[in-house]
Amino acid sequence: MHEWSIAEGIVTALLESFKDQKVLEVEIKIGELRDLNIEVLREALSILSKGTSLEDSRFSLIVSKAVFKCLSCGEKWMMDKALEILSEMLDASKYIVEEGELEPPIHFIPSLVTGLQKCPRCGRIDIEIESGKELEISKVYLSQ
Repeated sequence: MHEWSIAEGIVTALLESFKDQKVLEVEIKIGELRDLNIEVLREALSILSKGTSLEDSRFSLIVSKAVFKCLSCGEKWMMDKALEILSEMLDASKYIVEEGELEPPIHFIPSLVTGLQKCPRCGRIDIEIESGKELEISKVYLSQ
């Protein structure tokens, strides 16, 4: 459960950065490719904030969608299309059984997605991830 270690890092960073200030709200941007359980992260932030100056702070967790871009033709697509491309490339024997369901490998190792993609327009494999890998404290609202 890496959500707990991520929450611990966020709480520690906030406590160190805003020692003498009252934090009202923290906005955290999480990329879809991080494959984090948002509810577990939210619970971890709440529990780890108890007894600290962050205890009454509101944590807003915003998931940013994955966007892929072909560096050859400029085509952009999102995760649903990426999964469709992946399912065309891999037969079911390459999928991993998780809780009785077949999951594509990128479910477990999201960084594989660029290596397993091709552009839906031109078919080239020169792909970059434009967004979806973020994990950042994007805004902090303080009491006046």
